[in-house]
Amino acid sequence: MTIHLSKRLAQIASFVESGARLADIGTDHAYIPIALAQDVVIDFAVASDIGAGPCKIAKANIQQAGVEDKIVVRQADGLSGIKPEDDIDTIIIAGMGGELMVELLEAGLAQLDGTESFILEPNRDDYTVRQWLAKHEFGILDEALLEDEGHVYPIIVAGQTSPEVPYTEADLVLGPVLKRKRGEVFEQQLARDIANQEYILASLEKANSDNADKLAAVQARLALLKEAQHD
Repeated sequence: MTIHLSKRLAQIASFVESGARLADIGTDHAYIPIALAQDVVIDFAVASDIGAGPCKIAKANIQQAGVEDKIVVRQADGLSGIKPEDDIDTIIIAGMGGELMVELLEAGLAQLDGTESFILEPNRDDYTVRQWLAKHEFGILDEALLEDEGHVYPIIVAGQTSPEVPYTEADLVLGPVLKRKRGEVFEQQLARDIANQEYILASLEKANSDNADKLAAVQARLALLKEAQHD
């Protein structure tokens, strides 16, 4: 069985360096580690998932792909399936909300030795993820923004190294690398975000309830986005 990754999964996998020892957290069907093992990119992988069902499917897929010597499946919550002897240097967490991702990262800090790189793909709340990374002195090394089947996905690559300069609010909202790279998907998403904030602002202004704090927050976010649009 040869794995053909979706556009989203292929972009995530492209950030894994040759010779990596990988942990794929929330692996589901283990497609990324299988594809990387078949392409002889990784030396070893832990494919971890909290669910017994996904683990069973992952094991079957790994066996069918003939890469049992490279990938071990573990049923575990978050990073708890990583063992010191695994010598993991790259951790993928993808396909979940940013708030849950941060919970897993926070709970799994004790599993880390500070040398690991993260490849994170939050399907929402990427601001929350960047905020957590900044708080814990994980530098954002690279980013990508791609559109796949009508949804826009941010991918954040981070390492435990302090950023060269403290991240600004614009960095956390837009991504320090993304706002430097920009590109068509970035510009389209920025325009959508501005339109969304303008809609929220108009709704708040029409409402009679006491929402001064929320109104100020939306106005600040809108000003930040519009400034970025004209940079």
